[in-house]
Amino acid sequence: MNFSDEDIRRQIRLGEDSHWEFKEIGFAGNVPRSPRRDDIADELAAFANTDGGVVLCGTDSGDVQGMSREQMNALERLLVEVCTDMIIPPIRPVVLRRETDKGVPFLLVEVPQGHTQHDSPGGSYHRVGSSKRRMTSDERLRLAQQRGQARFLWFDKQPVEGTGFGSLDESLWKPLLSTVGAADPESALERLGLLTSDENGIIRATVAGVLLCCHSPEESLPNACITATCYRGADRSSGQIDSQTITGPLNRQITEAVAFAVRNMRVGAYKNPARTDLPQYSEAALFEAIVNAVVHRDYSIRGSRIRLSMFADRLEINSPGGLPNNLIIDSMDVCQSTRNEALASIFGRIPVGEIQGSGDRQFFMERRGDGVPIILRETEALSGKIPEYQLIDDSDLVLTIPAAPTEVTPATTVIICRHRGVPAPGVELLALFPNKTWKSATTDENGEARINLHSTHLPMTVFGASTGYAGHLESDWVPAQGTLAIEMQSLPDGGAVIFPEANGYLPGLSGRLNPKRDTRDRAYLYASNITINEGKQQPVHFMLGEDLRLTDAAGSEMMVRIVAIIGRAALVEYRPYSKGDGK
Repeated sequence: MNFSDEDIRRQIRLGEDSHWEFKEIGFAGNVPRSPRRDDIADELAAFANTDGGVVLCGTDSGDVQGMSREQMNALERLLVEVCTDMIIPPIRPVVLRRETDKGVPFLLVEVPQGHTQHDSPGGSYHRVGSSKRRMTSDERLRLAQQRGQARFLWFDKQPVEGTGFGSLDESLWKPLLSTVGAADPESALERLGLLTSDENGIIRATVAGVLLCCHSPEESLPNACITATCYRGADRSSGQIDSQTITGPLNRQITEAVAFAVRNMRVGAYKNPARTDLPQYSEAALFEAIVNAVVHRDYSIRGSRIRLSMFADRLEINSPGGLPNNLIIDSMDVCQSTRNEALASIFGRIPVGEIQGSGDRQFFMERRGDGVPIILRETEALSGKIPEYQLIDDSDLVLTIPAAPTEVTPATTVIICRHRGVPAPGVELLALFPNKTWKSATTDENGEARINLHSTHLPMTVFGASTGYAGHLESDWVPAQGTLAIEMQSLPDGGAVIFPEANGYLPGLSGRLNPKRDTRDRAYLYASNITINEGKQQPVHFMLGEDLRLTDAAGSEMMVRIVAIIGRAALVEYRPYSKGDGK
């Protein structure tokens, strides 16, 4: 930073703080003698391990002592040597020569925030207030992880004191090994990151080994467990309905935590004509949320455990530890980062069994990065609301999943279609719930359609289609808030159709279309006995709203535009192809 003279005078008057340190320098002739090199290194490294800072060399009590040019030269050389030779990895400060308004010279040393963790002769320090403090082992590990320092990155691969190969239960580790690995299990477990050598060369169980292959991991790693509580109302003072401390190997903790949530959530139902359940939470979202919390929590924080809290209107999962490796909340659904590499890897080979919400997967973690999108998608489909992630004090990640209503509120709602104030009869309508189920109707001679809904509080998407009109897309319509009025737009010589179940036909074109939208939000078009864009290989990738040229076996041609794809349903516009479309 560029500090003005007034900035420096003001700081000298105010004194030291989290970003400013004053150092009086003792010289023997032109040679700096105090403070000791080790002390200087510790102070500079502390700034680098925090947010950076400034050291004023030549002042302490508020008066600038002054120094000669030769003394400044010698002090600058000493600072460079200290930063290069005594701090690991080295830091690169900016050393500036300044003078007071009275002409008294001093050195200003700017220390930037480091990109890694820095060690100095006294150990590992960070800046707390106006002084340096030695970091605990947990603080060192978290700092190194936040800054992506590989040699400290995986806490789950650290050795656990007092353990060994015999500490791991054979019934838990044996299923993890291949036939070849079983011939030398100790070496195989080392390769998996479940065993490692400590600094004395003694084989120890790693944190991951204890968490996965010990029946009581909490004996070696206190708070490596889950506290699950179900409350009567919307806060913790409302009283408890059920509570459980869930211990054991992590895969067992996941199984029991999911079971706790499922048995304590309310489930309503309605008939249409068969019984359809209305649970508060998606079992798939619960499974993914609990797996993520268990696999990605910070096990170096010894005073905290995972908390699963169920309230009348929401479910909260509090997971110790901030976001790993510069991940931010806004990118969690598209980016993935792992705090515990060994755990994540091994959960990719542990069979999931019959855990509720696991779907058709074979292992706990099959596709890294899919968990958060599933949580968001499944919850919104059920409740119409989006789950929220919140980072508390950079040390706890809290996921709040809103509860879906379980009481049925059936009603008949009305949708009105007009064109320039005139009723539009014969418009096909498809009303989609957030979970992608749908109801259909057609407007009558008055341009009105009545649809029976089991619930009117959920935000719905409505497709409107008819010959002579452009396709209409209405998003986030909540029926409880009133009638939906749609203004249809004219599309001469063309029109729109709705494919409720993945595929369908267009008037005047022989062949079936099958537009798809994958889990990565990419759109593709398959066509049966129809060429797309003059014979492009299928499936053809396209953007919603993009014009596509279709030709059938009889030579009939149309320009088609896929307006929307939601679930399996698609809204498709069409019009005749003309030579001008190719220009």
